[in-house]
Amino acid sequence: HLFHKIWPPSVINYQFWPKNPPSYREVNEEYGTHVRGFADKVFRSLSLGLGLEANAMKEAFGGEELEYMLKINYYPPCPRPDLTFGVLEHTDMSTLTILVPNEVPGLQVLKDNHWIDAKYVPNAIIVHMGDQIEVASNGYYKSVLHRTTVNKEKARMSWPVFLEPPPEFVVGPIPQLLNDQNPAKYKSKMFKDYAYCKLNKLPQ
Repeated sequence: HLFHKIWPPSVINYQFWPKNPPSYREVNEEYGTHVRGFADKVFRSLSLGLGLEANAMKEAFGGEELEYMLKINYYPPCPRPDLTFGVLEHTDMSTLTILVPNEVPGLQVLKDNHWIDAKYVPNAIIVHMGDQIEVASNGYYKSVLHRTTVNKEKARMSWPVFLEPPPEFVVGPIPQLLNDQNPAKYKSKMFKDYAYCKLNKLPQ
């Protein structure tokens, strides 16, 4: 896989960007512009769904300082797909994950204790809600448990963009959602500390 940050400009390091094809930088910068516009609409909808101001959810994660990490995954064909997974089951520690899949199926989500294949829809974008959305909404929205499988005959690719708060930005339940009947269910902590615990399988 390949990954690098595509926004904001202060965190972009072009030395990690491929030099070939020559159009890679231009295409990804344009793609990043469209992803940010799309993400703003999703954040707005999530905020309004909680009865909050339209910008509340995005601001809960750093606003315009949100960091966009692009990852390109390549899963080669596997002669025994029954013996392995592309990625084991997990939730994303991001706020949102915006995913462009290819036509080879492989993404599965857990629903009602059953693994369901995510149907490929041409020109559609898949959006995962991550751990930070669950924390900020105080559990109203749930982080999506998912995994990826491999294909016996075809290679699979995906292009997720992970939207993450700045490392030292503190994320916690949005205060307007809390009251005596609905106290905070999650701790407030810097994103880098959350990420450290998640990656090292430590309690949050």
